[in-house]
Amino acid sequence: MTPNTFHIGLCMAGGVSAGAYTAGVVDYLLNALQRWEQQRGQPGVPNHRVQLSIIGGASAGGMTGLLTAAAVQQPNVNLFKQAWVTMQGNNMMAPLLDVTDLQKPGLPQSLLNAGLLDELANAVFLNPSKQWQPLPDYIHPQLKLFVTMTNIVGYPYPMSFNANLNQQHQTMSVHQDYACFQFSKNGQSEKGWMPLNLPSGLHVQTLRDAALATGAFPIGLPPRILHRPWEAIFQNQWIHQPGLVLEPSSTNYTSLHVDGGLMNNEPFEKVRELLNQVVQQENPLYALDQSFEQFRSSVLMIDPFPTEIGAPIPMQPDMLHMMQYLLQAILQQMKAKPAPIMQVLQQQHAGQFLIAPVRTILGGTAQRFEGATAMAGGALGGFSGFINQQFREHDYALGQYNCAMFLKNHFTIPKAALTTHPIFSKGYAEVNLNQFSSANGHAVQIIPLFAPNQVPLPWPVLHHDPLDKMQPIMQKRIGMLLKNIPMSGIKKCLFDFSAPLFLNRVIAKQVKQYLLQGLLAHGLLQLTD
Repeated sequence: MTPNTFHIGLCMAGGVSAGAYTAGVVDYLLNALQRWEQQRGQPGVPNHRVQLSIIGGASAGGMTGLLTAAAVQQPNVNLFKQAWVTMQGNNMMAPLLDVTDLQKPGLPQSLLNAGLLDELANAVFLNPSKQWQPLPDYIHPQLKLFVTMTNIVGYPYPMSFNANLNQQHQTMSVHQDYACFQFSKNGQSEKGWMPLNLPSGLHVQTLRDAALATGAFPIGLPPRILHRPWEAIFQNQWIHQPGLVLEPSSTNYTSLHVDGGLMNNEPFEKVRELLNQVVQQENPLYALDQSFEQFRSSVLMIDPFPTEIGAPIPMQPDMLHMMQYLLQAILQQMKAKPAPIMQVLQQQHAGQFLIAPVRTILGGTAQRFEGATAMAGGALGGFSGFINQQFREHDYALGQYNCAMFLKNHFTIPKAALTTHPIFSKGYAEVNLNQFSSANGHAVQIIPLFAPNQVPLPWPVLHHDPLDKMQPIMQKRIGMLLKNIPMSGIKKCLFDFSAPLFLNRVIAKQVKQYLLQGLLAHGLLQLTD
């Protein structure tokens, strides 16, 4: 590292199948850094450095973040596209509805079969034929990666009260959890961080399991068991906070997890904390100034579904709507950020940027779509991308295009601040600024672009029923799920008799109608009578 290095951290939010969008963004970002590296040293090329130093995420974003660890050492293989677009074929509903998992003893673990995800994760992380390449210079050699998870058992802590009770301790628990990794050549890492070396296999199995754990959508996908060295728990300041009752052990810590997005879907405050540490480790005298004149690092948040203020909730809602509102309130409260951190981040815009889906349609009346409405994978709560590969291809290309526009016009430093900035003033010395200026000409690109222009794909519209052959598969899975409902006696006999005859058909028909209506409402399907 040199004082001429600017550090970036990626924070990737969840998005179910919209992870294809996030993957497209990261793919273009890495390609932009690679193309700049190939031009380095030539006349007129900026010579400062930008290093990817921190990666954090939740759910689909966390899975993409850990996937990045493998992708940066396999530049000749597009792992992002393999994992999020190609997958195992066009329609992923068939493997998700496969019943092989329900044929095992015991109660069902989830509504959907997660065998597809296991196979994809094994191909990315555990394939012994992989040829690992050295880390490129734009990746920090001690890159830190983490994902958020929901720990089902949780970490206990006692609270003592003066009371007229035999037991004066009330036990509570913390369920927000993190799997933390750090690139390491020699097997060493900072306390609380698991050393990661993909070529040697060090903690690669744990990395693979953590990717599946952070993306374990509750009920829809099965919970995941994760084995971690005890030191990764006891020495991690995010996990072992004051007051927790954790007894050190010589064995691994085993835990059960579901989706990390439940607890912290946008862990940008953690990415910012780690970036500050990187800057200070580089030189303790550096000020953590996030003004455009001085900032030395920035968080880039990729969020397929940026949060919007919802519609006002009626003061006297009915019971069914109240259940929905309560769930939304609980989820929002669990993901709320500490007020002091929010105040800092709101006031210091130079250190934080957001890449979110934006799609425009030019013509007589220009239209602009943002967030879920911009993506083909934005329907059905983010699950629509699994129905057709065209949807995933569109969102992947949209991520690439949005990243190109972001790097060109938004991830910039104002020219007024350039001359005094300690990094960019040197990097752009004797360089023609016009070549790397934003569209309005008032700012200069932090990552100078040498990549060709990106073109988004046309909006995909299907003219056939993509679920035409899925109903029998749905019926079979639904029937087996119903058969596993714990009952006894006459109720069990009646249920086992009715489920395969008509109940599974009724439910499958309703599910199919719901899916088709979602595709129609999102403009992804046009059927003619």
